[in-house]
Amino acid sequence: MPLPPWLPSHLPGDPRFRTFDAFTDEVARLLELQPALPPEVYERRYDTDRLWTVWRFKDGGASLFLERPYADLQEGVTVSVQWHQSPNPEVVAAMIRA
Repeated sequence: MPLPPWLPSHLPGDPRFRTFDAFTDEVARLLELQPALPPEVYERRYDTDRLWTVWRFKDGGASLFLERPYADLQEGVTVSVQWHQSPNPEVVAAMIRA
C-alpha cells in the first residue's frame, strides 16, 4: 500500500518497514484479525483459532505464511508480494479468505 509522497519524511524509521507494517495491518483489518503485537522489524503475526498468519519482511516485498493450527505443516500456504507491483490489501485479503 503506497504512502502519500509527503508522509515518509514526517514519520520516523525506515520507510520500507512503515510500508510493511501498514500493508500487513490493513490486510489483518480486512480479515477482522486482532492487531499484531507491538511491531517487530522483520515479522508480524496475526493469529486466530482457525488460522495462523506470519508476515515476513523481504527487501522489496513481503511473504505471508498461512497455516491451520494443529494441522500438518504440509497444510500451509505461502503468498509473496512485491512493493513495486503495488499489491492491493483487498486482493490479498480475498485470496486468504478463499
